[in-house]
Amino acid sequence: MTGTERRYFPRINYRTYATLVTTKQRWPVHILDLSFNGALAAIIHKHTLTDGEGVVLSIELDDGDVVKMQGKISHQKEHFLGIECRATGIDNQARLRELLEKHKKNNEADLAERSYATLLEEHEKMNSE
Repeated sequence: MTGTERRYFPRINYRTYATLVTTKQRWPVHILDLSFNGALAAIIHKHTLTDGEGVVLSIELDDGDVVKMQGKISHQKEHFLGIECRATGIDNQARLRELLEKHKKNNEADLAERSYATLLEEHEKMNSE
């Protein structure tokens, strides 16, 4: 962990739909990134969620399965919600770990591809000047 980065588990870019449930209401949300102990979600609808409020996050997987995570709202900014949560039960933990591993490899490949593309762009700029 470096500087202001406090996360122990790495985040992956992962876009999918999910449902956020409190004791009072249910909201559709869109997951933007995910880790083993949290998620960043976008919520479009007006809401009354407060920092520290307990939530259950149900994340829809590509194969139709669902991963349930339980936790709390850790922070909010505009329509973004930081959710500190953990998968509930062994089955949900296993599905989440599998999902994170699969997408971690994809993210690393994307980063390597972007890095290579950036190097090529910089090389072309230097040679054209």
